[in-house]
Amino acid sequence: MMNATMLSSMLACAALVASAACPDEPKHTVAEIQFPERVFTNAAGRICADFGKDAFGWLEIDAPAAGLDYFLAMGEHLQGDGTLNRMPPPCVRCAGVRWHTEKSGVQRLPVPPDLRNLFAAKEGAAIALPKEFGTVMPFRAVEIYDCAFPVTKETIRRHVVTYPADRAESSFSCDDARLTAVWDFCKHSMFATSFAGQFVDGDRERIPYEADSYVSQLNWYAVSSDYAYPRRSIEYLYTHPTWPTEFRLISILSARADWLWTGDTRSLERNYDMLRRDKLLMSHRRDDGLLVSGGERLPHPHLTNRLGLADIVDWPKSERDNFEFRDVNAVVNAFHYQALVAMAEIASALGKNADAEAFKAQANDTYAAFQRVFFDAERGLYLDGEGARHSSLHANAIALAFGLVPEARISKVADWVESRGMACSVYFSQYLLEALYRTGRDKSALRLLTAENDRSWIGMMKQGATITMEAWNSRVKPNLDWNHAWGATPLNAISRFLLGVTPLEPGFRKIAIRPQTGGLKEVSATVPTCAGPVTLKISQDVLEFSSPAPTEATFADVTRTFPPGKHQMKAPDDKR
Repeated sequence: MMNATMLSSMLACAALVASAACPDEPKHTVAEIQFPERVFTNAAGRICADFGKDAFGWLEIDAPAAGLDYFLAMGEHLQGDGTLNRMPPPCVRCAGVRWHTEKSGVQRLPVPPDLRNLFAAKEGAAIALPKEFGTVMPFRAVEIYDCAFPVTKETIRRHVVTYPADRAESSFSCDDARLTAVWDFCKHSMFATSFAGQFVDGDRERIPYEADSYVSQLNWYAVSSDYAYPRRSIEYLYTHPTWPTEFRLISILSARADWLWTGDTRSLERNYDMLRRDKLLMSHRRDDGLLVSGGERLPHPHLTNRLGLADIVDWPKSERDNFEFRDVNAVVNAFHYQALVAMAEIASALGKNADAEAFKAQANDTYAAFQRVFFDAERGLYLDGEGARHSSLHANAIALAFGLVPEARISKVADWVESRGMACSVYFSQYLLEALYRTGRDKSALRLLTAENDRSWIGMMKQGATITMEAWNSRVKPNLDWNHAWGATPLNAISRFLLGVTPLEPGFRKIAIRPQTGGLKEVSATVPTCAGPVTLKISQDVLEFSSPAPTEATFADVTRTFPPGKHQMKAPDDKR
């Protein structure tokens, strides 16, 4: 029988879910004032004001009088000797400003506009900022070349445009300083790139894309319980779709995640018919359950292939692990399968039981056809497409991540995927890490998360970035930007898999905690949810956690259920 304390806790949990920041009412972006962390004389003998991390905004200086001239540069890449990189790779920002003071007091410096990220581009329109913010750019530091008056920490400031979420809601630390640094790097990336009020693909275009938005959505859930911000991004893309085939299907995965994290079905109700009609691409589905998507898009000025679609697999093209494009594409069909699974869950949540059964049946057909068409029994791996002879990391990792590999085949496919390392882009690392965690390869996942080479998050930081980058380095994408939220995958990999905190029931009415620490000995974290924070600590083979809702916890291969509150689980002696 339920006691009064348990009932009170459950009612409180329900109230929290109902009153959580309404997903249909996102906040407006704001401008926050920041003073530099340090002002110093750099190796070139110039004054440098370093704000510590890259962010979007504008600069102000206090001028003591009118009629004074000065010249400075503001940019993203502060080099090791304290000088600003005045000639960074394309799309890594740096701008010079020459100014004449017409009066004394606070002077806002003009930011040179970049027309590509302010107006329409070939893939769509850039997201406009509120007019009161004027033109902003991303920059970390300011290097002053010529100034007729002294500049100090008190006389120079940055106005940072950001979404006003509570940054103290989430935390993570562990006994591997590298992973803690990666977490901090990625967390700052999510808040710093919120300047547009919805998820965009960085400063190069400032355009929303479904794949960017989905990865960003999962990352945002790791650091904030304000679910209105991701919902606005999701729903914008419903009516502003982008060109890749897979991205249309990803919209359905975003819709499911929104419902699972919020517990709110209103967005599903509003958009159900559109999701079913426009995003599943059923007009391209053949009788056996596979999509015929036609391969890559044709060269410009076309943005589609002969079938009106445009498969992408990964981006940039050099990161596709030599993927062999065919009309019937394994990666596209993995997304199609997972979109059908998601639509079955969505239909069931809305009480559309006949639709749910139909989607399940269609998913089963796609699963069976996927095995028959793409599996190479001789090699024990999945091929890139119908008639292909090549097996890429992408075809096999996505099959593992989306549950398309039968139990008897998992070990061999996972061994091969694990052996390939980071043979994919920053974007596709999302699905590679999911594949590793979902097949129990948490040690391998941790190695990728803490790697220090030039295809890693620590590698990005070594290059000087303080926000995650669009690509691993400028060799693989010469026009990469240094402020791309799709690069922050470690956030959701840590929260959803390493910590294992996910909604077991929509809206966190029931919570799962299933840590996969990869050999870490000490872990401490707070994961925000709409029901309240989940805190957990792992130390000396003991899991301690506090949960706002009923919880199913799995630790050291033991699963137990708990009411809301503080609890502890110890690893059995044979697991220590």
